[in-house]
Amino acid sequence: MAWSQYLAWNQAIADVIYPIAEDPGPAYMDLEDEELQKIAAAAGYAGADIRGELARVVRAVTSGSDGRFTLAQVIARTRGWAPGARKKRQAEPPPCLGFLAVTVLAAEAMGDDEDLAPNAYYARLARLLRLPDDDAALRKQYSQHAEYLWRCLNLWLENLDGTRGIPTAYALNYRFVGLPMSQALVRHHDRRKLPSMFAQYGLSAGMRLAPEDLIRYLDAWLTSEGTSATSNLRKLWNRPDTHERLASIAAIELANWDGSVGGDVTVSTTSVGPRALVVVNLRDGFMGESLDISFGLRPVNAEMDGAMEVRGADGRWLPLAFEPGTAGLWRTSYTEAIDFRSMLDGVVQIRHAGDDGGVTYRHLPRGVMPLVYDELQSAYVEAERLQLGVDALVLVRAEDRRGLQAVAEVESILNQFARPGFERVKSILGLPTGWVLFKDVQLFGAPTVSTSFNELVPIARNQLTIAGGLRIPSRIRKWSRLNPPEIRATAQSDSYLRITITGSLGEDQIGEWSSNAGALVVLLNDLALEEDDYQVALYCGSRKTPVQQATIRLRSSDNLDTQWSDAPRLTYSLESALGVLTAVEGAINGPFVDGLTASGDSGITATVHAGSTIAWGEPRAGAPTVKIEIGSPDPKSCVVTGAHRIQLPPAMGGWAPKFIEGECTSCGLVKRYPGWLPKYKKRRRGETQSADELPLIRVSELQQVADSDVNWAAVLDALMHLGGGSISSLRSIAMQLEGSALFVDNFIQAMEVLGHIAVERDAYWNPVRWEVGPTCLGQQADGSFRLAGFWPPSLREQLEHFAVRHGGELITQRQEGSPDSVVVRNIDIELLDRFAQDAEVTIAPQAGWSILRTLPRISEVAAALPKAQMPGFQTAEKFDVASASWMPSGDAESPGAYRIRRGFETIYLYRSQADVDANSCAIAPVRMVKHLAANDQGTPLFAYSEKAQALLTPQGCDLPGLYGRALVALSGSLPSNKRLSIKGRYRNCLVYYAVDRDTADLLNTLLLT
Repeated sequence: MAWSQYLAWNQAIADVIYPIAEDPGPAYMDLEDEELQKIAAAAGYAGADIRGELARVVRAVTSGSDGRFTLAQVIARTRGWAPGARKKRQAEPPPCLGFLAVTVLAAEAMGDDEDLAPNAYYARLARLLRLPDDDAALRKQYSQHAEYLWRCLNLWLENLDGTRGIPTAYALNYRFVGLPMSQALVRHHDRRKLPSMFAQYGLSAGMRLAPEDLIRYLDAWLTSEGTSATSNLRKLWNRPDTHERLASIAAIELANWDGSVGGDVTVSTTSVGPRALVVVNLRDGFMGESLDISFGLRPVNAEMDGAMEVRGADGRWLPLAFEPGTAGLWRTSYTEAIDFRSMLDGVVQIRHAGDDGGVTYRHLPRGVMPLVYDELQSAYVEAERLQLGVDALVLVRAEDRRGLQAVAEVESILNQFARPGFERVKSILGLPTGWVLFKDVQLFGAPTVSTSFNELVPIARNQLTIAGGLRIPSRIRKWSRLNPPEIRATAQSDSYLRITITGSLGEDQIGEWSSNAGALVVLLNDLALEEDDYQVALYCGSRKTPVQQATIRLRSSDNLDTQWSDAPRLTYSLESALGVLTAVEGAINGPFVDGLTASGDSGITATVHAGSTIAWGEPRAGAPTVKIEIGSPDPKSCVVTGAHRIQLPPAMGGWAPKFIEGECTSCGLVKRYPGWLPKYKKRRRGETQSADELPLIRVSELQQVADSDVNWAAVLDALMHLGGGSISSLRSIAMQLEGSALFVDNFIQAMEVLGHIAVERDAYWNPVRWEVGPTCLGQQADGSFRLAGFWPPSLREQLEHFAVRHGGELITQRQEGSPDSVVVRNIDIELLDRFAQDAEVTIAPQAGWSILRTLPRISEVAAALPKAQMPGFQTAEKFDVASASWMPSGDAESPGAYRIRRGFETIYLYRSQADVDANSCAIAPVRMVKHLAANDQGTPLFAYSEKAQALLTPQGCDLPGLYGRALVALSGSLPSNKRLSIKGRYRNCLVYYAVDRDTADLLNTLLLT
């Protein structure tokens, strides 16, 4: 009876405090009166003394036969729960929640009893459980088991991938008492104010700072006049014993902060102020290396529509479109029209279109600009200063002698304090003239206070960073087991540091590393860790408690995401010709394509011979893009020279502040200087530095920054782990590989035509949802079978063992710039069918030909496209079939394919003569409108070589939709990029291989009739 009552309360606590939510945040066991009433109702208790009843129920299961306090039963049941939680990701909560709730009630009562000291925690817990204030068994049992029980709560939330909230029960100091205090000390409405502090002091979203580094930020915020903090937070701060606990809570909130300030703070009233930030994506793909620069705005009003204006060099306000990004950051939607040299050199002013007296976003020029990698944006975002251990870029203006000196000083600082392997780049596509880029920067130490660039001085003393690898998008931070992150640690205050890795419940130590150089990097790839959760702790000097902790969660497709079953079941239905372009959810009654399998036959026979004549010629040059230029201020002003007149506060004595804040008396720029930096004494000329004056950090002992080659096996495995869902998760993975919109589009297309995923599109043909394809073996033109869709490692191993046992083999064929092709060969289809039946695998004989046989003519697709009123636009370009290139067009009043821009939208559309007459159009994907225009003119955008068994198209004219999937299924690889001589001139082309004559003729018929 006692346990049934206890478990009823335990379940009620789980359902009320940790409810399943679509967008949960950090989860605290916040037992306010309203929550307690809901818990009591769910547990079936109707009395008034809810706290007393909960304590009575807990006491009933924590009293031994002799009446003494014992956690033996709670621990036994929790240990019985833990293995199942780890393996099955079960929704059942750990049986320890009821007891933990009572420990939180005791923490909430601290300071309420006049006869007890404010910090007398154990006495308050004892009184709740009706034990003597000095009960030794309670203190001993609690100290022995509390951390394990709280870890089980964290493990439960982590294994549910954050659907019930992100765990927060961590304590660095006051280890046992600090755990319930971390839940009880700060209420929800107090925590909502913390983002305004993070933004005010230039902290970055997702930043992982040690609590000790946040204490003095909190002190400055909570003690300043006009602070946005609540009265409860200010009251708590008056008690020195709460500082470390409040800082621990702030550290958790900062690590989970998405960069938004919150709905209760407007851009017109917050001290953060409207900001324009430089956002950079560094691209390093098959098309070469380039820098994509854009501007971001934050914070923005709810009415933001992306229609903005920027002040040009001549004083006029020019249109500049923005589009929404992640976490409330809006970014310029296209950048080819922006002169970024003038934007980096000048004062940028951006406002809402036509809003003369409204909010203006400003960006001042900087001689040295640090950009820190933001996981949420999958981009480098301009920061006030560099951070320890994170990936970063540094832009330095180098157009004159002063600039060259700045480059030399920055490089000298990085040589001394950055991890080896960073690179100085003078010339790269997209880098403005007169600027130098330092890439692959990871700062591990703080330069001395004598540097003129406080942008290179980090704000933290000690830092534990988990970065790199392939991060799987989720509410809970997790990585692919096939491409894990690395651990980076640095300590400014102690040269000796130690890192430990233990299991998720802290039971076994897996590894320990130490360094006397003040910096340490641990490569998890070298450990070959199994899929699980791991606890990482950083210890500095002789400390017995960690200064910082983190959790590393490694996942694979052998253990699916908790929302895997919620992914849409998408299939390409060919009941409508539009099934060539988009998958749909729901039952399919007619012909369809699912992965590499196809059902049905269009009945179309080949009537048009595929010729070898290349119909397109040299691409025509479009009109030059007019660049938006921003006027530069007076070249002698401080915003250009960097010689700011910083007004610093007078020294008042006492403890050294965390930072010293000053404001430029000329331009209003605010600079903050860390107050903890070591001070090195001046030496006479020729005098050497003594050993105790040398910097603690020795970066020369660190492993060099490694080249980040794409781990395609990890990419596919991450997609299989997720299973599907919103297109944002697919984009998040793509952006980690190469940060550009072009790459994201190509990535989605590549995964789709390879048959690994299905994609659903909206009315404008933008991807909205995706799903991993079914487990399939598609037969290629050479008779081998390619693995497509859902193939977790365990199933692939089964297939390999089966193939080898029957004289076949499983091989991996490397593909440049795309996923590897894994094929089974030298095995009869009858034998393979035996494996398929047992493993629930679909075999698709002659996959490419079968798909092509189900597809409609492209003219049927054109007829099925929904018609819309011709939209207004700002600019228009028409696709010229003869040259296979876009050309400027003053209007769109003739049949053909068009690319129009309005605001931050780029729309592709096709107009027939009937559309022109009716002032209508058909919106379609870019590749489809090109081939529709070619179909309209009877001119193919491809040529066929029977000798090479290859189909050739101009680059950018890939076969659209399922037509492309059919041809890729023949060879198992994406079309190759080739630079070929056409009509005496070289042109970039795409080549599809393994295309026989029958397939080429049928494709020609489908696309030209």
